[in-house]
Amino acid sequence: MLKKVLENGINLVCCESHGSGFEVSLTIKSGHQNEPKLGLAALYENIVAQQAQGGISAVYGGNITSFFTGGSMNELSKKLNLLWHLCSHPVINDDTVTEAANDVVLHTMDLAGVPMRQTKLAYKHTAFSQNEVVWDTDEYIKRVTALTTDDVNDYIKTCYVGKNLIIGYSGPESSFDRVEKLVSSLFGKLPEGKRCPVSDLLYTGGYQEIPGNGAIQIAMFGWDISRLSNFAETNVLMSMLSARLERALAPLKATSEVKIAGYFGYRTLRICVSCMNRNNFKKVLDVVCENVRRITHEDASDRRIETSRQRAMTERLAISNEALPRSVHAAWLHLKRGIDYDNDRCIRNIWRTTAEDVRDKALDIFTKKMTCVMYGAKESYDDLLAKMDLH
Repeated sequence: MLKKVLENGINLVCCESHGSGFEVSLTIKSGHQNEPKLGLAALYENIVAQQAQGGISAVYGGNITSFFTGGSMNELSKKLNLLWHLCSHPVINDDTVTEAANDVVLHTMDLAGVPMRQTKLAYKHTAFSQNEVVWDTDEYIKRVTALTTDDVNDYIKTCYVGKNLIIGYSGPESSFDRVEKLVSSLFGKLPEGKRCPVSDLLYTGGYQEIPGNGAIQIAMFGWDISRLSNFAETNVLMSMLSARLERALAPLKATSEVKIAGYFGYRTLRICVSCMNRNNFKKVLDVVCENVRRITHEDASDRRIETSRQRAMTERLAISNEALPRSVHAAWLHLKRGIDYDNDRCIRNIWRTTAEDVRDKALDIFTKKMTCVMYGAKESYDDLLAKMDLH
């Protein structure tokens, strides 16, 4: 891997990948958590996306935003120029700002009443904040529609500076020198500027209730796994837990999902259950608690371990749920977001995972502080922990 700081403060991070193509990303140390005005980051991102017309994509990390694109090696110069022009010099006038604001408002209204979206938003902020976050749709729309061309231009002028940017590249190692020269010729002309703060997020866990709409009940449980370095045991554990919940919840007409949920480059192991029958929801919660207790206290049978290992492989491994483009992943690792995940090592180690390994990993994960969010239901946080026998 090549890491270099240009004269104006831009960080260039290059990692090797095999194949004939490449990928390049631009990461700005600014996003929804540290935007100067509410909704400004979303407005800017929408303007870039509309003018890119599918030429570049974006990944959001709370207080960082990454744009990325790729192609064959003969397109390298063209794609870097595309990132440069679209991100630093998008067309900004009253019409483009109004169009982008209207699109953000429409997207916000479409999702505002979706129970799962509300629960996921609450889960994210409960897991990584000590404050409850209640999303005020009307206030957000009011702020977005009040933003002006001057606001967007000031945002670009402040954030699109050398000290605030990381260029990520993934491709043949033989092209590193060429990438460095192209990046220097394009992005090296930017002013040095000031670095926006990119603070670490702290996992806090906790409990939050959302009133709900009366039609569905949802519960999300989560545990911090940001610092895990070997995911083989975790993949087998999750496959086993997912299968057990699916079987146990089927008679209750409830659905479940066990996945690695990535937020801002950090990871949690999240269990989500939902049910349309209010009378069954207490039983649904009991099923979750009993299965967490079981996997932390009992060794699985040889047959169960074998089927869980096979399932972990065929599901492409749970970590793939949050796969980042390689050039973005390199930039986020540079900012100490997440860990370097070795997929090949995980595959090899899955077949060596034993029942004792799974139980030990379950104890390691589930005895950490729990995150719990209830949508349309009430439950005692301490009672849930007691049922899981995790005190």
